[in-house]
Amino acid sequence: MVPDSGNRWPTRPSALTRLWQVTRIVVLVWLGLLAFFALSQRSMIYLPSKADTTSLGRDALARGFEPWKTSRGEVIGYRSLPSPTDARPAVAMLIFHGNAGHAMHRADYASLLRAAAPERAVSVYILEYPGYGARSGHPSQESLLVAASEAVANIPEEVPVIVCGESIGTGVACATAAAHSDRIAGLLLLTPFDSLARIAQHHYPLLPVRWIMRDQYPAGDWLENYRGPVAIILAAKDTIVPAKFGQKLYDAYSGPKLLLIAPQADHNDLLHVLPASTWQQAVNFLLPR
Repeated sequence: MVPDSGNRWPTRPSALTRLWQVTRIVVLVWLGLLAFFALSQRSMIYLPSKADTTSLGRDALARGFEPWKTSRGEVIGYRSLPSPTDARPAVAMLIFHGNAGHAMHRADYASLLRAAAPERAVSVYILEYPGYGARSGHPSQESLLVAASEAVANIPEEVPVIVCGESIGTGVACATAAAHSDRIAGLLLLTPFDSLARIAQHHYPLLPVRWIMRDQYPAGDWLENYRGPVAIILAAKDTIVPAKFGQKLYDAYSGPKLLLIAPQADHNDLLHVLPASTWQQAVNFLLPR
């Protein structure tokens, strides 16, 4: 070290100055992360797959589905109907899928749910969210709930409806059951949560995400306005929606309820690891008597 031009030895920053410099950097990084989350939160929540109408229609037909249209001719999803001559009591299974992919990625639910209710003529409806598949619009809590209400309105009124929600679709299911309690005969919730904001806070503990999330999906609050049967299936090793959040939803619900746990399953495993007996147990609990 050499003296400066004034023959004075330069002084080192004090410990307090260094602490302030480090703190300022940390705060700036934290504010940057906060801004990033605030601006990109919906792109982090919703991960739609897009496809054109023709290819989706062709895939649907090959898997026993047809486009599900409103009276205006708008495709809002896909449906698989039993034979018109099927004399068994009718029930509709309405599926609200998770935050990724699109409706036809859930076509396998049809065979699982029908096998679980062999004494019923099961119609399977899979809602396509706005911004997913070939459907126009943008996904948000508001747009998904509006689409879900429209879906219920486009199922024949004389047919009881059981809603099956997975992941973020469980939030949509709880809101829909609360808003249409007279139409929803039961809820089947796969890897649910009591609040999406709490899930986000779990994954980002250093950010005040509860205060800046626009789409919080307070499923527990919504479910308070429903009194029908609810079957919940949790994945014990879920790393995306830890099972404790689904347990909270189950514990808080005061209506008829059933809890089933897949001990070795992670978040996306239930379709592959649940035995047929578990599906049958859950569906039988929900079927109208």
